[in-house]
Amino acid sequence: MKRLAGLLTALGLATAGAGAAKEPQPSSVLPDETLGLLTQNARLHDELAVSHARERRAWSIARRRLRVIYRLRRRWAPTVDYALRLGSAVSGVSYYAMRSVAWCESRLDPGATNGRYKGIFQLGWSPLGFSAYDPVANAISTGMTVAHDGSWRQWECKP
Repeated sequence: MKRLAGLLTALGLATAGAGAAKEPQPSSVLPDETLGLLTQNARLHDELAVSHARERRAWSIARRRLRVIYRLRRRWAPTVDYALRLGSAVSGVSYYAMRSVAWCESRLDPGATNGRYKGIFQLGWSPLGFSAYDPVANAISTGMTVAHDGSWRQWECKP
């Protein structure tokens, strides 16, 4: 509405000064349809500005959520790598084989789920009595299972 007031002042249609009304000049008087269009244009401009502000806010919230997710994944990354190395050392299974299967099964995400399968190796059982989401227990249990069975037959992904 500020733009409309500025436009009307520039055209000489607004009141001048302290209460004294300025007589419009015959050449500068706008038809009613034009004033209606100017009012509608100003209202649409204001609505667009509000919509744009809401959209910027929504994108800001989405970016903030993505940053949190990224930080959580980075926080878990050393733990997953440590778990894979520990599982490999305890069981004698190749670290690179364990890492490739874990990458294929869960993209190294300890919170990954697929129905009843959970963790970095998508185990269907509780590893060593711990949570399936615990990467260390998951890796050690997987390493011991593969060492005992001699193959990766229980997993969809193979090294």
